[in-house]
Amino acid sequence: MSKPARQRLDFKNRSHQQEWLDRDDIDPHELRAVLHDLARFNTAFFGHRPILRWLGRILGRKTTGSAPTILDVGCGYGDLLRAIRRWANKRNLKPALFGVDLNPETIRIAREATDRADQIDFAVMDVFDLPPGRRFDIIVSSLVGHHLSDEKLRDFLVLLERASTQGWLIYDLQRHRVLYEVIGLASRLARLHPMVTNDGQISVMRSLTRKEWTDRLAAAGIELSNVKIRWFLFRFVIERGKVFPPGTQ
Repeated sequence: MSKPARQRLDFKNRSHQQEWLDRDDIDPHELRAVLHDLARFNTAFFGHRPILRWLGRILGRKTTGSAPTILDVGCGYGDLLRAIRRWANKRNLKPALFGVDLNPETIRIAREATDRADQIDFAVMDVFDLPPGRRFDIIVSSLVGHHLSDEKLRDFLVLLERASTQGWLIYDLQRHRVLYEVIGLASRLARLHPMVTNDGQISVMRSLTRKEWTDRLAAAGIELSNVKIRWFLFRFVIERGKVFPPGTQ
């Protein structure tokens, strides 16, 4: 009996397939396991490194005496914020850290996984409900952009530009066959939760190309000369440092 034909994948256009983590009927025990394994996977592939490097450049130029405020949008398991706290402690920096996520259960799990000494403030919130006058020095968002439609992504970029005083950063996947295959292979070899493989590959298909990112930035009215798009292991780091002179970040 012949094997069934492999599904043909379209890497030219964004997928609209729903991810398991975007569903409303997630079992809390499975959610905890998936969030934990996603954090393991991201750490193994140096997912926090480009964000911490950028923070070093931004905070190194901060001139105010008060502690910088950092917001993580779509904070998930809270692993990025905990990494930021460890990184900051080594440099004697004391940023005020905030994490928001849409899912109350996700926030409960993030709080449970976080030591109180880390002093991270987690909240259930849709970032689009952020009051117009609310500002943060720095806003970061890791592996969230691909969950948004093109229209919502444009609105998100507008919000980041409005609500940050020092700068913002988006870290997300690149839609590419190599990354799709690597996620499938690596997650199976590491025996991660099957949903990590499923959602990871869907995430790749929902992700943007460099050209699509520049289109979304232009649609949001953000000058491309003020933004740096860096490539990092089949992922993109979209950086907007407002404390840098144009074109020097």
